[in-house]
Amino acid sequence: MSAITIQQVMSSRFRTSAAADSQTKYLMEALGLSTKANVARLAIGRSLGLGGFSIEPSDAKGLEVPASSMFTQDDVAVWLGLLVTHARLYGGQPVETMEALRAAIRSHWHRGAELLLDEWRQCNENYDQFVTTLARRRADLPDVGAKASLGGAGRETLTVQEEAVDRSTELQRALADIGAAAEVKGVEHGPRLSRYKVALKDVNQFDKLKRGVERLAFVLGLGGALPSISNSTEAKTLLIDVPRLRSSWKTAAVEEFLTALSGQPKDGLWVCPGVDVVGRSVAFDLRSAPHLLVGGSTGQGKSVCVHAILASLIAKHKPSDVRLALMDPKRVEFGVYARSKFLWNDRIAIGDQESSSMLDDLISEMDNRYRVFEGLGVSNLREAREAGSVFPYIVACIDELAELILTDRTLETKIARLAQMARAAGIHLILATQRPDAKTFSGLIRSNIPARIALTVQKSSESQIILDDTGAEALLGSGDMIIKLPAGDAIRAHGYLLTLQDVASIVGRAS
Repeated sequence: MSAITIQQVMSSRFRTSAAADSQTKYLMEALGLSTKANVARLAIGRSLGLGGFSIEPSDAKGLEVPASSMFTQDDVAVWLGLLVTHARLYGGQPVETMEALRAAIRSHWHRGAELLLDEWRQCNENYDQFVTTLARRRADLPDVGAKASLGGAGRETLTVQEEAVDRSTELQRALADIGAAAEVKGVEHGPRLSRYKVALKDVNQFDKLKRGVERLAFVLGLGGALPSISNSTEAKTLLIDVPRLRSSWKTAAVEEFLTALSGQPKDGLWVCPGVDVVGRSVAFDLRSAPHLLVGGSTGQGKSVCVHAILASLIAKHKPSDVRLALMDPKRVEFGVYARSKFLWNDRIAIGDQESSSMLDDLISEMDNRYRVFEGLGVSNLREAREAGSVFPYIVACIDELAELILTDRTLETKIARLAQMARAAGIHLILATQRPDAKTFSGLIRSNIPARIALTVQKSSESQIILDDTGAEALLGSGDMIIKLPAGDAIRAHGYLLTLQDVASIVGRAS
């Protein structure tokens, strides 16, 4: 435990390296901040979000800044708690003396200033974009937790993001408690789940183990969350994905999204909705889907998932290659695309009547394309484009299917016709709903929408509607999803967290 007092900290002065001092001055002027201390706090906060140090700063030649400029009497204990905890978590020099505290501040300031300057330049020195980056990274201070003792009265600390913990020993004991003789052979931590490789000593216990998932969750103390069990590629070995505490979750944001997207082939309609259990990007070609249903309860990430799919198409293509036919019955979801050059017929269909009219226009477009294909002697859009046709792909997205179907039951027939016939014409559907039930997603449509993404739902019957299987009722929320494509097994994934500002930035750069 640190023996440093608040009075010692507040009466001290701190400095960073000469290089970071220069970077701090530059950022202070660029961002219009009044003092170097303002930049120092951002830099230290940015560095605290990372792990241990691989290289220490080479000097302490920056100009001194008094503690009273960097901290206040009210928040200094929070900063001290962060610095002490970071050193303990990542094996750094214990922050137990004032000299160690000065060294810690110097190291974090040095590293954070360089990172902030790099991000400022990556944002093309655009102030709004940079501030959005800071907000997303929570670069100033994490959320303040409950008050706790830090070696003296009146001191405060805060909850920091926890690291994933290896629970192999606990899992092996829990397996024994439910009567499954097994050996845990390894663990891989993903964004929200830890994947354990488990070898069964008796393969006849496999079915018993799958039936005992709720008992396993109880023994592990997972609360309402459930582990999931799947086959491994190794003989007599299975994989158990165990949910972790929310405080240890990692979030994949716009940077990871754009990196994943850049690695996809140029040919096709590749989209990246999220990352899998161990953090690898999940991507698929919408042409092979060829139509997609996205369903989940309110507030579970359905809209964010749809935006990630649409943003994938915008970031990867030109308007001459792909157009978006957006239908927004509830009038709230697609405003961010209002000025995009990717809009089919240069408009968004707002409300029920305009959405119905757009469906009619899409059917007319489909029929017209097939007449052109017949004249060219081709059977699909790919062949037509090779023959010189300039038709773009069209991705038609209905934000709330249930709202539309319940308003006008005749629209079900129009949607079904497009689902049955539009693929070869290069028209692909994305249907999104918060109310997955047989009335709004009937067998007529369901049989022709083979690709599904299910986010968290309340009941297993809703999961059955979306996936033709249960499982979505046991998801963790906040973008946790199951992706089921026409070929291959279902994939557990966690959606990219794209803010509307992120999407607007992608749309703006492409327009």
